[in-house]
Amino acid sequence: MRRILLFDVDGVLVHPTGYKAALRDTVDYFAAQMGLPAVNLSLEEIAVFEACGLTNEWDSAALCVGALLSAGVNSGIVANTFTDALAAIRDARIRLPRPDFSALATQVSNRSKDHQAPTAASHALLQSQTAENGHSILAVLFNDIYDIQTPTTRIQQVHTLGSTAFEETYAEPAPFACESYLVTHDTALLRSDHRDHLLAWARKTSTHGFTVFTARPSRPPDGAISDMTGYAPEAELAIELLGLPRDTALIAGGRMEWLARQNQRTAADYIKPSPVQALAAIGAAVADDEIAALQAAAALYERNQLIGPLASLASMPTQVVVFEDSTGGIQAVRGAAQHLESAGLDIQLLAVGVAPEYSKQLALRRVADHVVNTLDEGLTLFWADQERG
Repeated sequence: MRRILLFDVDGVLVHPTGYKAALRDTVDYFAAQMGLPAVNLSLEEIAVFEACGLTNEWDSAALCVGALLSAGVNSGIVANTFTDALAAIRDARIRLPRPDFSALATQVSNRSKDHQAPTAASHALLQSQTAENGHSILAVLFNDIYDIQTPTTRIQQVHTLGSTAFEETYAEPAPFACESYLVTHDTALLRSDHRDHLLAWARKTSTHGFTVFTARPSRPPDGAISDMTGYAPEAELAIELLGLPRDTALIAGGRMEWLARQNQRTAADYIKPSPVQALAAIGAAVADDEIAALQAAAALYERNQLIGPLASLASMPTQVVVFEDSTGGIQAVRGAAQHLESAGLDIQLLAVGVAPEYSKQLALRRVADHVVNTLDEGLTLFWADQERG
């Protein structure tokens, strides 16, 4: 049997302290712009966001800042633009109550549809709770969270990349100077002995492979384009931190953005919880060609055509094992498996939820076959099954 392992990055391979710190400071940045005290998002609130499908900090930041703006508008503030709304709240010296962010995330989860990013659900929820004169202000946050001109995304990226890398990536000045939170805060969760075992296992036979599978922004696939403007190398920073080879199969946000542009789609259409990213990750694990894997994923999803690396799976039964800390990531892989089975392939899926937080474990138990506290536990289970096998 062919075996393919898919690894999420944040919360699985890497402890994403950098993203969480950047999210907290981004929300507090906008709170300060409104003359409000620091929000100080808690780690438990951030865990609830992730359990409810808000795994992208661009989504979480927009929801949190949107909730503050909604409260300001509902208190009587009138403004025509996003920037004017911040200033109006500040100048009025309003003391807004701290929103119940966990409750908002739960409501977003209840409104979200399978295989869809939560952005639209967040926007609809806040719009339903906001006076009509504030609707255009909220739209600035939610129309496209992947656009660097979206205010919350922009500030999140300055914190995440650091001001120097921000300017290199987006070819425009950073609004303030800071170091990269990913470099200064993140820590590896993949032990070096497990990493070496994984690399040896993948080299042992051509039927085994693994892919790093993340919504983190990244460069486009090698050889795809020469203009790197706008492609932030956040997934590549994780590969470097983990000590994995630079040619490790990587299906990340930049790869999906490139693919979406080829098919007149948006990145949100293809990034998990969409099955397209999971299909590309499966293809990349069996072929040393990310472009071919990406094109095969789109062909199956868009046109029901089985081509390239995905077609090669027909040679034998395939077990796909995914290590994920979010329900959306597991749903993406389940959706991919269903597409492959519908195309006549023999696919067995094993979903391993990885999370130490109780709130995330509860959510993961609804979609995962196993839930473990750490990646070490999950890999130990997998290696033990291989030895028995």
